[in-house]
Amino acid sequence: MGFYRFSGGKVERVDRGIVQEHPITVTLNGRELVRFLCTPEQLAPQVVGFLYLEGVIRSIREIAWISVCAEEGAADVALFSEPRIPEKKAITSGCGGGVTFNIDFEAASLTDLDVRVAPAQLMHLMKELHAHARHYRETRGIHVSALSDGQELLIVAEDVGRHNTLDKIAGEALIREIPTEGRILISSGRISSEMLVKAARMRVPVLASRTSPTAMAVELARRLGITVVGYLRADQFNLYTHEWRLDTRGWRGDLAL
Repeated sequence: MGFYRFSGGKVERVDRGIVQEHPITVTLNGRELVRFLCTPEQLAPQVVGFLYLEGVIRSIREIAWISVCAEEGAADVALFSEPRIPEKKAITSGCGGGVTFNIDFEAASLTDLDVRVAPAQLMHLMKELHAHARHYRETRGIHVSALSDGQELLIVAEDVGRHNTLDKIAGEALIREIPTEGRILISSGRISSEMLVKAARMRVPVLASRTSPTAMAVELARRLGITVVGYLRADQFNLYTHEWRLDTRGWRGDLAL
């Protein structure tokens, strides 16, 4: 699949991939729960992560079995017991119009997580994120996020929906038994309130993005004790909340948020 590029008074044929977007219907204990629009990779982790981050399950051990078929656009999940499905739901602000049940989400503050990060670490992790963004380099039309221990990327996920990338990361972490508490999330996508809630569910105290946070996300981050970093580039970034986690030794100026 390709396209025509118009540039500098010329038109040329470009044979390059276009990002894939598929509908996936999730059935839980025989009943339809939700329909995703997503990139058809890491689908089992995405389903598991969604169920966990939305509070439907508290542990992967609640899942009896899961079957995913991208070609048929179906994911069937069976739990050992009846699921806890909140009554209220909302359409997310991300690509694909996802669904969240975390409308009235409340959680304990993460200020007890004494995680410190240096500016150079954040800049390095953003470089690493772009280096691992295979589909982005091919299509320029996809989000990428990663879970990090501050030194390296532990899990990387790409998807048309930025919130889907966090579901995939959470699912991979559960399946592979990788702890998320006290880690760092790096993303190419805008930090919205639903992204903040997903980070809080994973007990991740630092969320950084190449783009901006929303005002609601910043307010929520202050309450939840999450450090939010935006416009993260190779040599600069903006810090919005909980500045005490940033190790600024060697930097001039004062932090007084």
